[in-house]
Amino acid sequence: MPRVPEYQSDVSVRPIFQQGLEANATPDAFGASIGRGMQSAARGLDNLGDAVTQVQQLEDVTRAKDADNSYSDWLRNRMYGDNGFMTLEGRNAVDQRKTFEEEAADKRKEFGAGLSAGAARAYQTASQARLQSVYQQSIVHSAGERKAWFKDASAARVETFANDALVNFNNPATVTKNIAAGQAELRQQGSLLGWDAATLKQREGDYVSGVHKNITLRLAQDDAIAAEKYMKANADQMTGADQYSLNASLETELVAEKSKREAEAILSGGRAVPGAPDATPAVAPPGGGGPTRAKAYLEKRSSHQGRAGDTLYLDNSFADNLAAMMQDAPPGIREGLGIFSGYRSNEVQKRLFAQSDKTGHSVAFPAGYRKPNGTIAKGSNHLHGRAVDLSYNGESLARAPKDVVDWVHENAGKYGLFFPMKHEPWHVEPVGSQGRAAVSGTVAPRGNTIAPRSVAPSYDDIETKLAAISDPDVRDATRKRLYSALEAQSKAGEQQEKAAKAELWKYIDQGQTPDQVPMEVRQAAGMAAVSSAWSYMDAAAKGRAADSDESLLYDMRKYAATNPTDFANVDLNDYRDRLSKEAIKELTGQQTTALTDQRKAKEDGMTLTTAFSQANTQLEAVGITTAGKQDQEREDAAKRVAQFQNALAAQMEEFKRSTDKAPNQMEIQSMINRLLLPVVIRDQTERSIWNPLKTPWSMNSTTERDGFVFEEGQRGDNSSVDVVVKYGDIPVDLRRGISTDLERELGRKPSEEEVVQRYEDFVLNR
Repeated sequence: MPRVPEYQSDVSVRPIFQQGLEANATPDAFGASIGRGMQSAARGLDNLGDAVTQVQQLEDVTRAKDADNSYSDWLRNRMYGDNGFMTLEGRNAVDQRKTFEEEAADKRKEFGAGLSAGAARAYQTASQARLQSVYQQSIVHSAGERKAWFKDASAARVETFANDALVNFNNPATVTKNIAAGQAELRQQGSLLGWDAATLKQREGDYVSGVHKNITLRLAQDDAIAAEKYMKANADQMTGADQYSLNASLETELVAEKSKREAEAILSGGRAVPGAPDATPAVAPPGGGGPTRAKAYLEKRSSHQGRAGDTLYLDNSFADNLAAMMQDAPPGIREGLGIFSGYRSNEVQKRLFAQSDKTGHSVAFPAGYRKPNGTIAKGSNHLHGRAVDLSYNGESLARAPKDVVDWVHENAGKYGLFFPMKHEPWHVEPVGSQGRAAVSGTVAPRGNTIAPRSVAPSYDDIETKLAAISDPDVRDATRKRLYSALEAQSKAGEQQEKAAKAELWKYIDQGQTPDQVPMEVRQAAGMAAVSSAWSYMDAAAKGRAADSDESLLYDMRKYAATNPTDFANVDLNDYRDRLSKEAIKELTGQQTTALTDQRKAKEDGMTLTTAFSQANTQLEAVGITTAGKQDQEREDAAKRVAQFQNALAAQMEEFKRSTDKAPNQMEIQSMINRLLLPVVIRDQTERSIWNPLKTPWSMNSTTERDGFVFEEGQRGDNSSVDVVVKYGDIPVDLRRGISTDLERELGRKPSEEEVVQRYEDFVLNR
């Protein structure tokens, strides 16, 4: 393997200086050579002196080169290294030139210190040339940077004038002054840099245009319309490019600002109700109002010829809300909506009651009448100017198309109205007049006040004013802004009211009465919530918990099943006097599921709605249906349907708790069959001398009525129930299973009566 040569610092050991000879001279030979050697030595002394001189010169040059190389390395780093002089720009380069040159000269001396005279001469020659080159480079570099420095300083000066103009954008005189100063600076810069006239003109034009552009953008931050006005006023001083850029930048802001102003102008105009106030009525209006435009509007829509002027006696706020709702109805519905009956005096109420079935269902009890339960009737809200029966095309709203009835019922809540009686879909009142509202009602005022939507412009007014806006982008943005503002207004009121009601119920749950709740909380919660709280406390004072309104609970369950997202926003506090604690707990759980697991909420809802639909077919088969029924009969039927469906929902919920899974269709059908088993309910009635039905031969009597298993829970304390089942009604498979079990127990074949008895015990959990 070849050997890499190694560097030898001692030249005496280098091969070239070694002959590889071994001295082996004889004494004779040594003596004889002395003479010859002395002669050679004399001749070599002269040559040796020259060699020493040459070596010294070579050493001096080498040392000079080493020093110059070190100086060169330092210069290179000082000029081009970190923060080197040649890397400095502008003013820094000019200011640092002298320091750099002095430092370079000092370093030249420092690297030449300690050299011999010959080496010093060689170093001085080489380093002087290098230093002169460095001086030349520093001069050129600083000169170039001095020019750049001036250019930058001048540009910064121009920018300063532009910024001064911008910050004083509201002072036209100051803006003009700074523009002129910037132009003067540009002229000086152009003179020093050698610009021609065309270049100078272009630079000045760009500068002036830029100032106006920046001021326009600054104005747009506060008022896009003012910015547009400024831009147009200074268009002759702005370049086409800047104007195009501004138009693009301001487009969105201009549309937003213009639509905002248009929307504010439309909303500030309020609602214009057509018609003029009629003459003052002969008697003081029971509702506390007088002739108003809203009442005049309603009077013109009255379809009842026998009681002209009855709308003039309506409560003012109720009339305003009702008129607003009619105005906002879609054109196809609005034209037909009217008033069939408004204010009714007690005399009229008595006459109508006399012509009714006198049950208080089709016509309310007149004021002062004693009801069957012993209470004294306060009279219909018609008597107080806080109720109206609606009509459609001159007939009762009950005969109106479904889409008409649906629109009125679904939108009434926006105007502070609701329909309190399902059997009277035409009868509308202010929310709070009976302390409750429909489940589907949206935001509505409490305490019989005017709804925010009722004082805002009507939809027709809005669309008319929108049509007058020429810019289609502004028109569309204004429309969206308007309807969004109306919705936000309703939502804000809803949230405020919901929070107040929650606060109200906190006080009630702590054992305080509504009177002890701070007034501001009561006012924000509204009369309906306060009335509900009193009803709740009244029931609690009597030692009983609130029972669930079957129809309301059924509606709640359907609402939760079909639209869990919207149901999650229902304030259940509104219904605490009409729903049991167990029902409130169940519905609260469904709201929580809707908020945390929408997929599960939808799956549970689908199961329940399918079960309700499955049950309806069999309910109709046994005659439990609202089809073909009117008034009280229809309301009673609806209540039985609700009662059954609630019983089915309860069994399904119990099934899920016990099995940890939802029932399938066959299991649901089994529940339906059980709940629809016919029963006989026996009521034990105690007779006494205070009972007008008392008979002389019996102090007690028993009455029987037919029913179904699902009605068992509604029987009185003194009632009993027996299942009425025939042998042939029992499913064959179940009948066989019961027979087999009984035969094993009895040791013989059971009779049909024994099979029926075992089946009855089974279905009634006895």
